[in-house]
Amino acid sequence: MSDLRERILECALDLYLEEGLKGLSMRHVGDKLGVSATAIYRHYRNKEDLVHNVIGEAVKIFGGYLFAALSARTPEERYLKGCEAYLNFALEKSKYYEVIFMAPSQLGEEDLPEDLHQRSMATFQFLVDRVQEGMESGYFRKDDAFSVAMTIWAHGHGLVAIYLAKKSKLDEAGFRKLFWESHGRLLHGLRIFP
Repeated sequence: MSDLRERILECALDLYLEEGLKGLSMRHVGDKLGVSATAIYRHYRNKEDLVHNVIGEAVKIFGGYLFAALSARTPEERYLKGCEAYLNFALEKSKYYEVIFMAPSQLGEEDLPEDLHQRSMATFQFLVDRVQEGMESGYFRKDDAFSVAMTIWAHGHGLVAIYLAKKSKLDEAGFRKLFWESHGRLLHGLRIFP
């Protein structure tokens, strides 16, 4: 990716998070970068294409974090490494996390190109698959894998959203500790209660 193309994506990411879709325009990005809107159009067809590329980059990076967990040996290890990857992505790439999960005026899934929608859905399917194989191995009690994955994601996302919105007084180390303690309580319930 060219240096200008990367700078455009970074600037568009910041504008999208700060001002939403209404505040993001090719001209605004160009003004922020000190280049003409025409220079932006050399890399992106229009505002929609630019936003799709910002979301696509976020999904690609998130997927890279998650799919590295597949190298673990057992279903339990793959599940826990996947949770660790989710947490690391949220804290290390928080702007991209916000674009995927918390953007102020995020496009709906129906507004995404089909290939981007599929790549986005693959990140949640990753969790469903880890839960399913955990059920098959006995790590989780048998249940509906999709519903359990949704519960796990809602729990993790809720904690991360509170932290990223600076609604807690915890530093990163304290938050990581809280995340794993809370996740342990959730896992305890998912493993033993009918």
